[in-house]
Amino acid sequence: MHKTIEITKIVPEKDSIKYEIHDYTGMGLLKKEKVAAWVKYYNAEIFDFATENLPESILALPITFYMLPITWFYNIELIVPSIDKTLFENLEAIYQAYSKVYGPFKPEWKGKVTAKNIIENKIPTNHYDNIVFFSGGVDAVHAGISNPGIRNILVTVPSIEVTFNQQKEENYGNDFIKIKSRLIREFSHISESNWLLITNNFLANVFNDKKVQNDLTNVFNLTSHAFYQDGWWGMKYLGNLLSSAPFAFAMGISKLIMGSTFEPLENKPSSNMDGANPELSDSMKFSSITFAEQDGLLTRRSKKVQNITDWFSTKSSKTKIWACSADDTEQCSKCLKCIRTQLNLLCAKQNPRDWGFVKFNEKQFEKLIRNYEYHEKNLCWLWDIIDSIDNNTTYPYCNDMLHWMKAIGYQEYNRRVLKRIKSGKYLRILKIHKYPYYIKSILCKAFSKHKL
Repeated sequence: MHKTIEITKIVPEKDSIKYEIHDYTGMGLLKKEKVAAWVKYYNAEIFDFATENLPESILALPITFYMLPITWFYNIELIVPSIDKTLFENLEAIYQAYSKVYGPFKPEWKGKVTAKNIIENKIPTNHYDNIVFFSGGVDAVHAGISNPGIRNILVTVPSIEVTFNQQKEENYGNDFIKIKSRLIREFSHISESNWLLITNNFLANVFNDKKVQNDLTNVFNLTSHAFYQDGWWGMKYLGNLLSSAPFAFAMGISKLIMGSTFEPLENKPSSNMDGANPELSDSMKFSSITFAEQDGLLTRRSKKVQNITDWFSTKSSKTKIWACSADDTEQCSKCLKCIRTQLNLLCAKQNPRDWGFVKFNEKQFEKLIRNYEYHEKNLCWLWDIIDSIDNNTTYPYCNDMLHWMKAIGYQEYNRRVLKRIKSGKYLRILKIHKYPYYIKSILCKAFSKHKL
């Protein structure tokens, strides 16, 4: 059977683009056989940006980039009504980059992209220099302070971090969009840059993600470090971010800048083995638009936080550093990324409450760290934090705890964390009253996997 997925409709509507996608594979790779997808641009009016003015091959870019990873497996054909010539000629390079980081992929898995029209798009006159992707996190804020000014546009795509599905819960995602909108507006005012916010429903409504993740794990048997880190979600990360592609083209912007999550372990060079890997962003090209070298590629996270606090000191101002992915108006201060960022701020002699962690409580935070509840799968972050602690410094916040961590060292701290986790598993066995719950969970997982 010839297996195809086809983008059957592309409709521009002022500040939005709507798509219709049909799954003819019979494999249930999409949420439904016919899926409606959309991208929406906020604050577009100040740039005089309207999607109706763009060629179809440019309007197709967001959904084409997002759909690409499905062609690397299942041996299917993705049919698009129109495609940018540069992107079409670069498809093999994108595939090879992802195969290197997440694979290797087997040749027999590979599908193809078929376009009814291949269009050579010439970028319009340049109005701005760069798009700087801005989520509000450490890497993004550092990219923002490295590229300030009116020739740069800050762009945030909160949909890459949270699934917005209005059908399930009326307010789901709204708080997250509000906080991202506020963050980018506040930072744009301080950095004197313009801003744009983009949302889409790709994560929520397009792929049958549970099936695909299960297949990549159990059928295609991907075992790379990158797949272990962030799986199918990471493969779609840059494609989702490139919802910005039509806007970049319309503004004549040839360079896209994103913050790097690179981090060495001790003095050994390494690379972030996930969906934001520099090799992956380097492979993405359309029209004459490419990603620039990632900001702070060789700068440790602890140094980035110090650079950020120093930069804002010269501005006599502060901003929120947003690490949390919770759909809330405030950060939880307890998740992995919140803990990591608060430790970075403490090492920079800063009170996390002043940088957006309003739930930070010094005593509670010290208890959390001393109880070994800070667990990093990738030890580079833990090493960087502990290495940045100076034995000769008295820190204004959590001083005793920081020097306690320094004395223990990152390897021993991690060993104690793993011991705590292992002990916790044994203790759960003793909770006999929980057995019905455990059995129900196992059965649910087993039957859910069977259905996939």
